[in-house]
Amino acid sequence: MFNKKQKEIKRLGKKCERLERNLEDIKVENRELKEIRLLEVRNNAKILEQNNIKTELINSIEELVNSNKYNREDKILSKIKELVRDYQSNN
Repeated sequence: MFNKKQKEIKRLGKKCERLERNLEDIKVENRELKEIRLLEVRNNAKILEQNNIKTELINSIEELVNSNKYNREDKILSKIKELVRDYQSNN
């Protein structure tokens, strides 16, 4: 009876050790996933900012094209080139 209990205690001890190792592995993986998630959030913020800048550029071009009351495509094209140059020099 005593040997049975000792074996059971030893078996449960090994099981606890395995569970502790698994728990540590899970904690490490969780920290790594949190870091990856943080990087993804930062990257998404940068992409959103770039998209907003491009949207502003497109809106400016659209406004120029729609305001062409005197059919001066050369002036509008010149202004569009200027806007694009400005955008490219900032990026």
